[in-house]
Amino acid sequence: MKAAKFVISCLWIAVGVTSAETTLLPAGGETTWRYLDGKAIPGEGWTASGFDDSEWKKGKAPLGYGKDDVETRILFGDDPGNKPLTAYFRATFQAPPKGENEFTKLGLMVSYDDGVSVYLNGEEVARGNLEEGPLTPESAAIIAVRESGELVTTIPTGSLKYGAVNTIAVEVHQAGPTSSDLYLDLKLSGLEEGEKPVLDPYREGMRALQRGDAEEGSRLLSQMSQDHPEYARTMAMLGWQVYAEGLGEPIRGLPFVKKAYEVAPTDRQVVRSYIKTHVLSGVLFDPAAIARERKEDIAAEHKFLVTKPGLRESELVSRKDLEEDLDYLEHVLMKCFSYLELRPVDYRGALDAIRGSLDEETSLNQFRLQLAKLISLFCDGHARLASPPSQYMPRGYAPFVAGSYKNRVYLADGESFLDPKHPYVTSIDGRPIAEWLEVASYTVVKESPQWRLRQSLQMLSYVNYIRAELGLPAKDTIQLELESKNRKSTRKMEVEVARRPQREAEFPEGDSRRIDEVGYIRLPQMTGSSRFLSQLNRLMKQFKDTRGMIIDVRGNPGGSKNILLTLMPYFLKPGDPMRIIEFSAYRKPMELPKPMPDGFNMSSMSAQPVTSSHWKTEGQRKYIGDAIKAFKPTWALPAGKFSDLYVLAFDSTMNPEAYYYEKPLIILQDSGSFSASDIFLGGFKGLPNTTLMGTASGGGNGWMDSYTLPNTGLEVVLCQTAKFRPSGEPFDGLGVPPDIVMEATPRDRMGKSDSVLDAALLRLAK
Repeated sequence: MKAAKFVISCLWIAVGVTSAETTLLPAGGETTWRYLDGKAIPGEGWTASGFDDSEWKKGKAPLGYGKDDVETRILFGDDPGNKPLTAYFRATFQAPPKGENEFTKLGLMVSYDDGVSVYLNGEEVARGNLEEGPLTPESAAIIAVRESGELVTTIPTGSLKYGAVNTIAVEVHQAGPTSSDLYLDLKLSGLEEGEKPVLDPYREGMRALQRGDAEEGSRLLSQMSQDHPEYARTMAMLGWQVYAEGLGEPIRGLPFVKKAYEVAPTDRQVVRSYIKTHVLSGVLFDPAAIARERKEDIAAEHKFLVTKPGLRESELVSRKDLEEDLDYLEHVLMKCFSYLELRPVDYRGALDAIRGSLDEETSLNQFRLQLAKLISLFCDGHARLASPPSQYMPRGYAPFVAGSYKNRVYLADGESFLDPKHPYVTSIDGRPIAEWLEVASYTVVKESPQWRLRQSLQMLSYVNYIRAELGLPAKDTIQLELESKNRKSTRKMEVEVARRPQREAEFPEGDSRRIDEVGYIRLPQMTGSSRFLSQLNRLMKQFKDTRGMIIDVRGNPGGSKNILLTLMPYFLKPGDPMRIIEFSAYRKPMELPKPMPDGFNMSSMSAQPVTSSHWKTEGQRKYIGDAIKAFKPTWALPAGKFSDLYVLAFDSTMNPEAYYYEKPLIILQDSGSFSASDIFLGGFKGLPNTTLMGTASGGGNGWMDSYTLPNTGLEVVLCQTAKFRPSGEPFDGLGVPPDIVMEATPRDRMGKSDSVLDAALLRLAK
């Protein structure tokens, strides 16, 4: 079971608030305070109503420094090792006439760090974490506040002036001159006869969660009014993040997400919480759906699932717990996994093979490996076990990196071949390289062939794991058989096993720049930060007069689609119809009681249904609707299991800074161009004046989600949307083919040349 983690923020004293309270001085940004900071000291009578504080600074609460939620940051001087011990604050409020509201007592809520004294119209009414007696600017708090605490109190009404302006004055003291933070926020309320002071449920409930008290936090937050602006999101957070994921008790989270859904049935985050908590609780799962006679015979294609190579030591888990986790995973695959039927996979037979291989107690790492192998059966580049191989595979790594060129595997050490005269490997420890690659692929998803090869070459690093799978002994050395480029000579070579994996040289090297009369934009990943997107706009302005442009997404693993939104409008002719980038559909784990007009997508940069408010004009909506009707996917989605089709589309107006760049564009790609890079390439594929050059992209697209198995706590990541290129082919399993095929050479991969970039520059020169 996973424990919830929360951050401690500050210490609370004295709270008097009820559902029928009369707020006299609200907390937070509704109140403006006058304050003295630095080494300033107030004059005589500074706590009284008539004191002139017009020269003091002013700001909204919370006030202070060193905490994330401070609204007004006050100054402590130039020396952080000698901060003043005391800061002073004043605020005023208008009390109602005595005939309208005659309070029997007042409720006071103060958040502070480290010590505080509160005055009402010149009379001290509350003190926290300070010694008794007179206070001076050099008075220190008793202790430094490190944990939050609560003190509920009421104060007499004797100092309150009904029907007049009242003054609250506060002095906050630090425990020492090196204190890292100071904080103040305050609320004052009037209470009538019979009312009891209680904490504000939202504020105090969130503070309880921050200090790790989920039970108290949920108790307080349950008292929130449905009219509270944060009610729906808070209930959703309690159900999903606190109970379902934080405490591993999703059944207890269901009432909260149901409350959230009742109030906000079209809020995407609320709906996601509602669905996810139902999935995690298991209430959507029908035991009859997986009830069958388990297969005892293991099919040939599943035998690799039940091998038991030596792995790192780990705890033992009972057969019962592991079988329950496998049952849960089978339900998740059937209900949530978008690519379950993309290619024929006998996943039931695979699950039964794993079930039959379990001992009464099985190593958790053995189970990890089996799950990773199970996931590899599917065609989903994003699917994975959250535990990386380095957590469970035995130590002992290859002292080289492996690459592929023209269907041969070469070995390199840093920036050179292991043996320049014999760069290609034919066998390792006497076994053909093809057998090593086959075992290396055991945990690599059956994505496109180019992606599978790329990932398998990386997995060759786990040399002692592959030896164990092949039945070879673990040794301190590795025997290699190498051959020359022309295959006419061979060499046997012995290398030592490494303690750490060898890192591959960066490829391609270099930043965005102007290369003679060509603009070159290097995108190593799809970064969505506003700073990076602004930089792209600046580059496009600098490259406006070039005779051609190159955008390089080789090795780009994906990220944000915002780069596509920034760059593509430069290459779309004004007035042309919208450019369709992708079609997608969401796999529905459950039917919702109410419709979702904006769809299940989690951001505005995702594909949108035709009913979405994202489409601003009827013309756009009609265009999208017609595109959906005309779309013919090569893979027919299973009936009743997916949402209607969604569309991602742009036009030239979607980046106000864009101009029309009508000169030639070449985009460089390879098998490492993946996820958002696949979408990027798919969007540009077929665009006038645009040429894709390199090798086919990795092929992987889809919004993914994670599922935690109830007993082992292992996390499985699976795609929950199916995505298609406008031509109808899925991204997964195929990738985006280039218009001109050109493979990077080993010298390119080792940073000594870049033949693909050179070819692109030559093409633009012609």
